[in-house]
Amino acid sequence: MITQAHISDVSALITLENELFSADNFPLSRSSFYYHVKKNPLFIYREAGQIVGYLLWLKRKNRYRLYSLGVSKKCRGLGIAQALLTYSFERLKASSYTLEVKTINSSAIRLYKKNGFKEQKLLVNYYPNHCDGYLMVKC
Repeated sequence: MITQAHISDVSALITLENELFSADNFPLSRSSFYYHVKKNPLFIYREAGQIVGYLLWLKRKNRYRLYSLGVSKKCRGLGIAQALLTYSFERLKASSYTLEVKTINSSAIRLYKKNGFKEQKLLVNYYPNHCDGYLMVKC
């Protein structure tokens, strides 16, 4: 089941975030989650009462930027990321959607292309450890 996140979900979101992202990948902090729950579209996917995925968008005028998407390692390949994207596109009406993704993250790139995103620009050394990224756009 997908819903908008609430303040009461922050502890579970932090647990998931720390499972998914090491310190050098800049995981969101507790205070960041509190802020985003109040200010931005942050959708969560629950399975058997547990948060197993989330999707965070930042609104910029008439467009949205996908800021973070995470799915529990034990639940990957079950269509959760796709469900979160579909749910958000149905609710967030915008002229365009953007995101940045590491060029080595082929599974995420496939997912985004499947959902209408196109690579717009190569972002050289965008991520730590000199990892390149793509700016992707969906209009």
